[in-house]
Amino acid sequence: MKSLITPSRAETLILSLRKPFPAESCDLERATGRILRQEIKADHDFPPFDRVTMDGAAVRAAEIRSGRRSFRICGMAVAGEAGAVLPSEECAAMEVMTGAILPRGADCILPCEWYRLKEGILILTEEAAPEAGAFIHARASDHRTGEVLLRPGVRLGPVAISIAAACGCDRPMVSALPRVAVIGTGDELVPVEEKPGPGQIRRTNIAALSSALELAGHPPSETGCLRDDPQSLRMELEGILSRNDVVVLTGGVSKGKRDHVPEIARQLGALPVLHGIAQRPGKPMAVWNMPDGPVIFGLPGNPVSALVCLHRYLIPALDRWSGAVPVATPRMKLSGGFVRPPGLTLFLPVDAESNGAVRPLPVANSGDFAGLIGSTGFLELDETFAEGSEAPYFPWTAP
Repeated sequence: MKSLITPSRAETLILSLRKPFPAESCDLERATGRILRQEIKADHDFPPFDRVTMDGAAVRAAEIRSGRRSFRICGMAVAGEAGAVLPSEECAAMEVMTGAILPRGADCILPCEWYRLKEGILILTEEAAPEAGAFIHARASDHRTGEVLLRPGVRLGPVAISIAAACGCDRPMVSALPRVAVIGTGDELVPVEEKPGPGQIRRTNIAALSSALELAGHPPSETGCLRDDPQSLRMELEGILSRNDVVVLTGGVSKGKRDHVPEIARQLGALPVLHGIAQRPGKPMAVWNMPDGPVIFGLPGNPVSALVCLHRYLIPALDRWSGAVPVATPRMKLSGGFVRPPGLTLFLPVDAESNGAVRPLPVANSGDFAGLIGSTGFLELDETFAEGSEAPYFPWTAP
């Protein structure tokens, strides 16, 4: 137990293994989930003109204040057209549509619910309460030309994509997608579409880990499964390492006689970073670094262990190496008891409740992946944790 390192120490070692991935330009339509690597500035005022925000009529507020309650419609301003001018004569009004440029000379919008029209004459209702500036989105009231609206490190989602589009940034600079391989190992693994025979199981880890990476914005570039034969394992792994930036292996990383991955990694020139973390599940996890090559994550073969280690270490590392702005790990309060493993940090599956607390949903063992049904993530409970306090929370999917 003394040779095991803590999860925080493991995280520090992993994050320091490489510099950020290179940047590349990307069509905006394909940039969803990518990490921005440039500033995006407003190339015009937001909004770029005094914008009408209600269908109705544009008038002069001074005439309203003088007591006028009827106006003559003198034209129309619609979205996408410029140059509308409210005539200078008294009692003039112009019909306006939402999104239109405010007609020059007008400073008050009357929503259509506040008046009735009769033969081109607008007559205000008794409940109408117009004010100067109401229902007008003033030019530059949100942001001014040259203002930085998006900074490097932002993950491009719907809001950021819309801002980039509004600024005319059709090919933003983003982090290149890392080439990530997800590889299962083990003679007992059969394809998902096959019925397992005696002693066999389906390749659930490959599907689960690939799904988690896809949702996190790091879709795998390669998946596969290798047998426990040392010679073929070495040959195929050598090819996989040559094609990828990060290689995720699940299974074969412990210290049993059939766990060939550590020795083969050494033979291929991989430098050990860690092997064994004081945690449950996932204690056998290992990491190696190939000089001028990929980082190798050796995740346990048990599905709960593999999924927990992926979320605790691999996804945060890929985010950091992609240039994402570091964010604080959320903390949640545990409501309910649990069994603490002595000397180990416990990764406890939990269900997040509406009151901001989480309740424990422990699995029977690290092979009980079906026991994760209903859980939303897991808490990291170290030896200092006291029941009822807060602890780091890692959701299965991004909030």
